[in-house]
Amino acid sequence: MPGVSLAAVAALAGGLLVVVVAGLAALSLALRARRRHRNRLARVGRRRMSGRLDLDDVRLSLARAEDEASLLTRLGDALGRVVPVLDATRLRANIVRAGMSMTLGGFVVASLLVGAGAAAAAWLVTRAPVPLLAPAGVVVGMMAVNAFVKFRGEALADRFMRQLPEALDTIIRGVRSGLPVIECIGVAGQECPAPVGPHFRSISERVQLGEPLEAALWRVARVVNKPEMDFLAVSIAIQIETGGSLAEALGNLSDLLRKREHMKMKIKAVSSEAKASAMIIGALPFVMLGMLSVMSPEYVLPLFVDPRGQVMLACGMTSIAIGGFVMWRMTKFEI
Repeated sequence: MPGVSLAAVAALAGGLLVVVVAGLAALSLALRARRRHRNRLARVGRRRMSGRLDLDDVRLSLARAEDEASLLTRLGDALGRVVPVLDATRLRANIVRAGMSMTLGGFVVASLLVGAGAAAAAWLVTRAPVPLLAPAGVVVGMMAVNAFVKFRGEALADRFMRQLPEALDTIIRGVRSGLPVIECIGVAGQECPAPVGPHFRSISERVQLGEPLEAALWRVARVVNKPEMDFLAVSIAIQIETGGSLAEALGNLSDLLRKREHMKMKIKAVSSEAKASAMIIGALPFVMLGMLSVMSPEYVLPLFVDPRGQVMLACGMTSIAIGGFVMWRMTKFEI
């Protein structure tokens, strides 16, 4: 009878695992398709506004067109998302965007340390064989460190966007007073704090070393990876080629950024109640488990020592993680 019960629990856990994996795969495909659509629209809009082709994007699109039918290429892209070291170009771009001086070797070392900690924690809970936990720990460590790098890069880019209106105002005042654009950018780089200041100073320094202003702007735009910075590069590039009122275009962009930030604050205030509810609901199971462990340890102990309890605990943690992810997505709005 215990064997039948264990088999039933294992079958239930397997079914739940299949459903969870299928749902996450479908969600990943949907998010990936939407991301590709947005990137394609951004590239088309950039080419249409600037009147120039991005040579790097053209080379990349040609390479993808040649290898699109290759199963090995698609498999390599998928593995590169799970194991970031296999896609070194994207990993280096994420590290540069995050403003970190980490090398690929440093990324591997950090991933091994995090993976060792995750594998040790999993061994203490499940007592599974170490040869089985070690590869999983390495993959988890790489994904965790890569997620941290992406999170830091996105946070740095968001802070750049919050500081950009003040830098644009400095440039607008300089342009209206008759100064060249590159001098205005250099002044903004000196007056603005990080991360806007270092980026604008790098533009000024590259132009002084002989690089065209448009190329220096697009270099920073690739690092920041925000459409507003693309618009800034396009506006200055068009003004250099054809002339026009650069101050008016930059003023409109500054006003747009301030309105978007104001709208984000409104959304944050409106969704604060839902976020608080999500935090309370997500923390409640852990609080109850801690209280029961203190008041009646023998009642909670089978969850950790019995195989059926371990399966139930894993299913519960998975459902909590999925619920937290769904609530996080419901409270995340895009403007």
